[in-house]
Amino acid sequence: METDQADAPGKTIVQYVMGLIKQKGFKYSMVSVVNVLFGGGLLLLLQTHMNPTEANVLSVMVSSVPAYYMNRAWVWGKRGKSHLKREVLPFWFFVVAGLILSTIAIHFAEDHTENKFVILFVQLCAFGVLWVLRFFLLDRLFHLEADAPPGDDEDQPAVDSAR
Repeated sequence: METDQADAPGKTIVQYVMGLIKQKGFKYSMVSVVNVLFGGGLLLLLQTHMNPTEANVLSVMVSSVPAYYMNRAWVWGKRGKSHLKREVLPFWFFVVAGLILSTIAIHFAEDHTENKFVILFVQLCAFGVLWVLRFFLLDRLFHLEADAPPGDDEDQPAVDSAR
Protein backbone atom coordinates (compact mmCIF):
# COMPACT_ATOMS: atom_id res chain seq x y z
CA MET A 1 0.00 0.00 0.00
CA GLU A 2 1.26 3.47 -0.80
CA THR A 3 2.19 5.80 2.06
CA ASP A 4 0.52 9.18 2.07
CA GLN A 5 2.81 12.17 2.52
CA ALA A 6 0.21 13.52 4.91
CA ASP A 7 0.73 10.47 7.17
CA ALA A 8 4.52 10.72 7.42
CA PRO A 9 5.77 10.37 11.02
CA GLY A 10 6.79 13.51 12.90
CA LYS A 11 4.46 15.85 11.03
CA THR A 12 2.60 18.57 12.86
CA ILE A 13 -1.16 18.79 12.46
CA VAL A 14 -0.72 21.79 10.16
CA GLN A 15 1.75 19.87 7.98
CA TYR A 16 -0.62 16.90 7.94
CA VAL A 17 -3.59 19.06 6.88
CA MET A 18 -1.60 20.89 4.21
CA GLY A 19 -0.21 17.62 2.84
CA LEU A 20 -3.67 16.10 2.68
CA ILE A 21 -5.12 19.14 0.95
CA LYS A 22 -2.28 19.15 -1.60
CA GLN A 23 -2.63 15.44 -2.18
CA LYS A 24 -6.40 14.99 -2.40
CA GLY A 25 -8.06 18.39 -1.99
CA PHE A 26 -8.23 19.21 -5.69
CA LYS A 27 -9.83 15.89 -6.61
CA TYR A 28 -12.27 16.14 -3.69
CA SER A 29 -13.19 19.66 -4.80
CA MET A 30 -13.70 18.56 -8.41
CA VAL A 31 -15.98 15.70 -7.35
CA SER A 32 -17.92 18.23 -5.30
CA VAL A 33 -18.21 20.58 -8.29
CA VAL A 34 -19.58 17.75 -10.43
CA ASN A 35 -21.98 16.74 -7.67
CA VAL A 36 -23.14 20.34 -7.12
CA LEU A 37 -23.81 20.73 -10.85
CA PHE A 38 -25.65 17.41 -11.07
CA GLY A 39 -27.52 17.64 -7.75
CA GLY A 40 -28.22 21.36 -8.10
CA GLY A 41 -29.49 20.92 -11.64
CA LEU A 42 -31.67 18.09 -10.45
CA LEU A 43 -32.98 20.26 -7.59
CA LEU A 44 -33.88 23.07 -9.99
CA LEU A 45 -35.55 20.66 -12.41
CA LEU A 46 -37.50 18.82 -9.73
CA GLN A 47 -38.86 22.06 -8.30
CA THR A 48 -40.94 22.43 -11.46
CA HIS A 49 -42.78 19.23 -10.50
CA MET A 50 -42.83 19.27 -6.68
CA ASN A 51 -42.26 21.55 -3.70
CA PRO A 52 -38.67 22.51 -2.81
CA THR A 53 -38.48 20.25 0.25
CA GLU A 54 -39.51 17.15 -1.70
CA ALA A 55 -37.21 18.16 -4.58
CA ASN A 56 -34.31 18.49 -2.12
CA VAL A 57 -34.86 15.01 -0.68
CA LEU A 58 -35.04 13.38 -4.12
CA SER A 59 -32.09 15.32 -5.59
CA VAL A 60 -29.87 14.45 -2.60
CA MET A 61 -30.84 10.76 -2.74
CA VAL A 62 -30.07 10.52 -6.45
CA SER A 63 -26.90 12.64 -6.58
CA SER A 64 -25.28 11.02 -3.53
CA VAL A 65 -24.79 7.66 -5.22
CA PRO A 66 -22.44 8.86 -7.97
CA ALA A 67 -20.76 11.22 -5.47
CA TYR A 68 -19.88 8.24 -3.25
CA TYR A 69 -18.37 6.25 -6.10
CA MET A 70 -16.49 9.23 -7.58
CA ASN A 71 -14.99 10.10 -4.18
CA ARG A 72 -14.14 6.50 -3.43
CA ALA A 73 -12.47 5.77 -6.75
CA TRP A 74 -10.90 9.07 -7.77
CA VAL A 75 -10.12 10.86 -4.50
CA TRP A 76 -9.18 7.91 -2.28
CA GLY A 77 -8.12 5.46 -4.99
CA LYS A 78 -10.31 2.64 -3.73
CA ARG A 79 -11.37 -0.23 -5.97
CA GLY A 80 -13.29 -3.41 -5.31
CA LYS A 81 -15.69 -3.94 -2.47
CA SER A 82 -16.69 -1.10 -0.16
CA HIS A 83 -16.40 -1.52 3.59
CA LEU A 84 -19.67 -0.92 5.40
CA LYS A 85 -18.29 0.58 8.65
CA ARG A 86 -15.34 2.49 7.20
CA GLU A 87 -16.72 3.82 3.95
CA VAL A 88 -20.43 3.34 3.32
CA LEU A 89 -21.91 4.25 6.72
CA PRO A 90 -19.72 7.34 7.36
CA PHE A 91 -20.38 8.69 3.87
CA TRP A 92 -24.14 8.16 4.22
CA PHE A 93 -24.08 9.64 7.72
CA PHE A 94 -22.88 12.90 6.17
CA VAL A 95 -25.43 12.63 3.37
CA VAL A 96 -28.25 12.20 5.89
CA ALA A 97 -26.89 15.01 8.10
CA GLY A 98 -26.70 17.30 5.05
CA LEU A 99 -30.15 16.22 3.93
CA ILE A 100 -31.65 17.01 7.34
CA LEU A 101 -29.83 20.34 7.60
CA SER A 102 -30.67 21.38 4.04
CA THR A 103 -34.30 20.27 4.35
CA ILE A 104 -34.78 22.36 7.49
CA ALA A 105 -33.10 25.34 5.82
CA ILE A 106 -35.12 24.95 2.62
CA HIS A 107 -38.35 24.56 4.55
CA PHE A 108 -37.58 27.87 6.26
CA ALA A 109 -36.53 29.55 2.99
CA GLU A 110 -39.62 28.46 1.09
CA ASP A 111 -41.71 30.36 3.67
CA HIS A 112 -39.95 33.53 2.46
CA THR A 113 -39.33 33.01 -1.26
CA GLU A 114 -40.30 31.00 -4.31
CA ASN A 115 -37.03 31.75 -6.10
CA LYS A 116 -35.52 28.42 -7.14
CA PHE A 117 -31.98 29.79 -7.12
CA VAL A 118 -32.34 31.01 -3.53
CA ILE A 119 -33.49 27.48 -2.62
CA LEU A 120 -30.43 26.06 -4.42
CA PHE A 121 -28.15 28.50 -2.56
CA VAL A 122 -29.68 27.49 0.77
CA GLN A 123 -29.07 23.81 -0.04
CA LEU A 124 -25.44 24.49 -1.00
CA CYS A 125 -24.80 26.42 2.22
CA ALA A 126 -26.27 23.63 4.33
CA PHE A 127 -24.08 20.99 2.71
CA GLY A 128 -21.07 23.32 2.73
CA VAL A 129 -21.10 23.32 6.52
CA LEU A 130 -20.34 19.58 6.50
CA TRP A 131 -18.07 19.50 3.44
CA VAL A 132 -14.70 20.15 5.11
CA LEU A 133 -15.36 17.87 8.06
CA ARG A 134 -16.35 15.05 5.71
CA PHE A 135 -13.10 15.39 3.74
CA PHE A 136 -10.88 14.82 6.78
CA LEU A 137 -13.02 12.13 8.38
CA LEU A 138 -13.42 10.10 5.19
CA ASP A 139 -9.70 10.32 4.52
CA ARG A 140 -9.01 8.74 7.90
CA LEU A 141 -11.71 6.10 7.55
CA PHE A 142 -10.81 5.12 3.98
CA HIS A 143 -7.27 4.36 5.14
CA LEU A 144 -8.00 2.39 8.31
CA GLU A 145 -7.22 -1.00 6.79
CA ALA A 146 -3.52 -0.16 7.06
CA ASP A 147 -4.01 0.11 10.85
CA ALA A 148 -6.36 -2.90 11.28
CA PRO A 149 -4.93 -6.11 12.74
CA PRO A 150 -4.84 -9.10 10.36
CA GLY A 151 -7.98 -11.22 10.48
CA ASP A 152 -10.09 -8.39 11.91
CA ASP A 153 -13.71 -9.50 11.49
CA GLU A 154 -14.88 -5.91 11.10
CA ASP A 155 -12.73 -5.64 7.98
CA GLN A 156 -15.18 -7.68 5.94
CA PRO A 157 -16.37 -5.94 2.77
CA ALA A 158 -20.04 -5.07 2.61
CA VAL A 159 -20.75 -3.70 -0.84
CA ASP A 160 -19.24 -4.63 -4.18
CA SER A 161 -18.50 -1.41 -6.07
CA ALA A 162 -16.84 -3.08 -9.06
CA ARG A 163 -19.56 -2.96 -11.70
